[in-house]
Order: sequence, then structure tokens, then C-alpha cells
Amino acid sequence: MLVAPQPPPCAVVELSDETAYVQEWFIAPKSAGSECEDAVVVTEHFAAVVDGMSSPLRDRGQAPSGRRYAETVAREIARLEPTVSARVAVDSISRALRHIRSDHAGPSGAVAAVYSRAHREIWRIGDVHLRIGDRVVLGEKRVDEAMTLFRAAVVAAHVAAGESLDVLRDQDPGLAASRPLLELQHNLANRDAVFGYGVLDGSAVPDCHLEVFPVADATTVVFASDGYPGPAATFECAERELFAAIERDPACIGELAAMGKPLKQGADTPDDRTYLRFDPTISYAGFDTERES
Repeated sequence: MLVAPQPPPCAVVELSDETAYVQEWFIAPKSAGSECEDAVVVTEHFAAVVDGMSSPLRDRGQAPSGRRYAETVAREIARLEPTVSARVAVDSISRALRHIRSDHAGPSGAVAAVYSRAHREIWRIGDVHLRIGDRVVLGEKRVDEAMTLFRAAVVAAHVAAGESLDVLRDQDPGLAASRPLLELQHNLANRDAVFGYGVLDGSAVPDCHLEVFPVADATTVVFASDGYPGPAATFECAERELFAAIERDPACIGELAAMGKPLKQGADTPDDRTYLRFDPTISYAGFDTERES
């Protein structure tokens, strides 16, 4: 069977002396034949990791919407005015997404972590993992925790009943059992409510779902999409930790339950993955000029 070539992952990266603050970045789809729904941005003024949401309810033949959301968010971040505030930036990105429509049922949109060099702030909408110096801030959404733990429990019960783990990885009865929640999840998007969550989907993101983290005197910042278990201190560590965990838990019902999906046949990882590490202390001409004026 011939596999049609997929577009490369979205990377809006400007390589120059002004982007030397970025030390490592990596982006990859879950498998060679799949479309990557993550994006990475590196410019003189901003660095970001964007994760387009993949709906497990997408039927065969329906186009995935996550890539369109991720690409649009990445391009809008790269176009932002250098001194824009978090609130204005997120509203601008949301407006740019209003034309996107999803053909599939279930959740849609994108999440992102953005670093503003002018403000020395991280802006987060959704569940991108962060490391700010020695501080680790995992990306977590209560609605995802509810779904992924339920899915893992269903699969674990099938394993306990003596069913083949390989068959369960292929069929994923836990995901099928989670369908009622997934069909309704979009109603919680950008709601200030129990189980509500922030997402870039064209609707207004309320202040409660726009997180702002000052970098203070941190010398290292890491952004990692939820294709990684967390924001490891280096890319090498991130890869080593991920693949060791996959070897121990390929069905993603134990330490990798938060993935919400198993390692599929022929895939490298359960999900697309993106890693970005940078040093916020490296001199930034735009910021220095403003501060001196």
C-alpha cells in the first residue's frame, strides 16, 4: 500500500543572531505517515509551542482540524507586535481562527505556550508543559484527566480479564467507552465552569484560562507539548524518558495514561511531540531599547 506523503510539521523559525536565545527545538509526528498537528515558533520577539487538538471521533475520510488550527496560531504569533500584551495577543489569535470549521465531532482547536521577550512573560492557554528554571508546571486539564483515567481503567479491566494487550491497543475499548464525554466536551471550551478549559478555537478565551508566568531570573525555560510526559531539562532527557515510558506502558494505561491513547501499530509515539528550550537571559535588543528610552 502506498502512503501519500504528508506535509512537514509546521515550524515558523527565523534563524539569525536575534534568535540565538533558543538552544534546542524539535518537532515530529507520531508516525512517518501521519500529519503532525503540532507547531513551533521561533522569532526575534516570540517563542512558542502550539498543539492542535486531535479529535478521536474523527471518522475515516474526515480531515483533521488540528493542523489548520496549529498553523494559523503559529503564523499569528509570528505576526504579533513585539510589545503586545497577553490579553491583546490572545484576542488577536482568536479572531484569526474564526473562519476555521471542524468537520468532525468532538473537541477541536489548539493550545499554546508563548514566550514574550519584551515582557519576559510566558502566556499559556491549555496544557503545554512548562519548565521555568527549576520549577515544573505540567499541562493539565480536568476534563482530560477525567477522560484519560476512565479510558485507562476500562482498558485495565479488560487486561485483568485476560484479554490480549496487543488487541486492546488496536481496538482501545476505553476510548470507545469515553465517546459520550468526548461528544460533549466542546461545550466546556473556554467556559469559566467546573471542568471548563482554555483553548484557541475562535471563541473568546476568558481571563481564568489565560495563564501568565513571569520568567524572573530563570536561565532556562522549556516548553513541551503533551506528546511528552513532562518538560524535561534537555531534549535528550525528554526523548529518553518518553521512549523508556513507552516501553513500560505501550497501552498508555499506567504512567502514560495522560496520553489518552495507546501506541498504535507502526507509530513511533502515541502522539505528536514538540520540544523547545531557550535562555531568557540572553540580551534582547528590542527590550533593552525600550527600557532605556
